[in-house]
Amino acid sequence: MDEQRPESPENANAPDPLTERQLSLWPAAPLSSASDSEALATDTRNEEHGDLSPIRPAPDPPWTLVDLAAFILFAFFSFVFANVVGIAVFSALRRRFSWRLSLDQALAQTPWVVLLQTGWELLWLGFIYLTISKKYQRRFWEALKWVKAPGQPTAYLVAGVGLAFGANLIVNLFPTHKHLPVEKLFSSTEAAYLLAFFGICVAPFIEELVFRGFFYPVFERLWGLAAGVFLTGLLFAAIHVPQLSGGWEEITSIFIVGMAFSYCRGKTRSLVAPYLMHLAYNASLFVSLFISTDRFRNLKV
Repeated sequence: MDEQRPESPENANAPDPLTERQLSLWPAAPLSSASDSEALATDTRNEEHGDLSPIRPAPDPPWTLVDLAAFILFAFFSFVFANVVGIAVFSALRRRFSWRLSLDQALAQTPWVVLLQTGWELLWLGFIYLTISKKYQRRFWEALKWVKAPGQPTAYLVAGVGLAFGANLIVNLFPTHKHLPVEKLFSSTEAAYLLAFFGICVAPFIEELVFRGFFYPVFERLWGLAAGVFLTGLLFAAIHVPQLSGGWEEITSIFIVGMAFSYCRGKTRSLVAPYLMHLAYNASLFVSLFISTDRFRNLKV
């Protein structure tokens, strides 16, 4: 009978080759997300350097007040750029087709205004996209919190309709006798349809990306929910001042509406929620105008 050899301490600690081969057949547990991968890499670096201090999470969002200031400067210069390009294109077309329309007349035309506004806001979108995806290497929609909102989408649509009725109530309680600049754009039935398309399909999307997606989270991170709601509501009203100049009731109304959108963004942690509210708000205003003017045929120009 063969005598069994006692295991030496070295042999006891040595890995069994068979066990190693068997274990290697099982894949390692996958990391649940990119953040887990980053945390693991950071933990490894900390262990290598003997640093046991807690890991500081990355700021959310990563962009800062400096980026917001850069956006404001970009918006100003891009507005000038868009107008210069538009004027150059109009001048070339006027010479080519012998138009008798003057530049001042063209600048007051609704299609011209809508075209320039759309081009300008697309430049905004480009700036924000490059800042988030290129400068900070973040996923664009994820960083902006374009995620499913809690609850049913219809709830946010109904809230937007309610805001529209509330805004109309404020304006009717304190009517203004001034002609607002935006009223001049409703110069014809065709112009009204064009404005309705822009106001429902373009403006809510771009404006929510800018104010509730890009600006709001920085304000909230620095100063809290209330300050974020107030400041973005103020900025939201400010960009509408040229359209509503002289109508302080309308400006106050749009300020309150902007704060409601921001509050919704803060509470739901989703950009989709205020977008749906904004969409329903604008759609309600245009539907109301559509009905009251007999399908945009009895506009007060």
